[in-house]
Amino acid sequence: MKTLSRRRFLETLGASAAAGALAGCQREKHGNATLPVSDWRAWNLPPEGALLPAPRGVTLAGEGTPAEALLVLDTAGRILCCRPESGEVLRQWRMPETGVGKPEGICALRDGRTIVCDTHYHRILVFDARGQVTAQWGRYGTGQGELIYPVGIAKDDAENLFVCEYGGNDRVQRWSRDGVWQAAFGKFGTAPGELQRPSGLCWHDGRVFVADAINNRVSIYRADNGEFLTACGHAPGALDLPYGVIWNPAAARGRGALDVIEYGAGRLTRLDPDSGQVLARYGQAGGGGAEGEFGTPWALCADATGHRLWIADTKNRRVVSLRV
Repeated sequence: MKTLSRRRFLETLGASAAAGALAGCQREKHGNATLPVSDWRAWNLPPEGALLPAPRGVTLAGEGTPAEALLVLDTAGRILCCRPESGEVLRQWRMPETGVGKPEGICALRDGRTIVCDTHYHRILVFDARGQVTAQWGRYGTGQGELIYPVGIAKDDAENLFVCEYGGNDRVQRWSRDGVWQAAFGKFGTAPGELQRPSGLCWHDGRVFVADAINNRVSIYRADNGEFLTACGHAPGALDLPYGVIWNPAAARGRGALDVIEYGAGRLTRLDPDSGQVLARYGQAGGGGAEGEFGTPWALCADATGHRLWIADTKNRRVVSLRV
């Protein structure tokens, strides 16, 4: 995978901060509240020979509460179907190719299919419930339906699929659940509505929220036509390389808010998407594996209630489960 230096991260952060104030960001304040967490759990992934794999993607399969299974995408190129409460592996399958790089984004559909961003093969793969590849779409390129490095995937209520990618394409594309291309929005840059290494995304109530990692913000678009609305988390120091974002319906006393996992800061931040205010945070950067430490966390997901979260704690090679 192409890596970017910390110097470039800081340079681009400065450029994006100078790009101009956004409506949602003018009201941002830093919150000092600690997000209350209970029932902290963590487990390592099973080894792959001499390799100790790390998680890069997590999602829940099944629409019920509790969910049927937690799907974990790891650096061995495996999809692990686990018990959400314990991490016990029930079954697993693997990507057809991993020689040039490992996948990142994963999403589960109601009919039992699993959709994976096969990042370094510039495509989207569809697996059935038995782990067999049944379809794929995308190829290398910058045109409609073409991909460079797809890394994040999310669905709306109709299971239209939103995929974010980087590597020059830095944008979001939308497909139907069966792979019919629909639209694209966003482009590379630091200006409002532009993206630099979009790394994760989510949908809620007609809006798409994109973790715009190197610009250190969450960019918000209309889902139907891709119109840029605003961005939040943009104030200096508010976010440090946001890699994953979800809508949490339980946050802000049931009004809902964004939960963002920060690759750079090693923490979970709760963000009000309308005011831009940081509501609370949990955790800190750490590679020792202690409770409350995260090492380059990559992704997160939540159950239907929003009270139980799972985090891909990548450098620490474990999945962390929290009740918030």
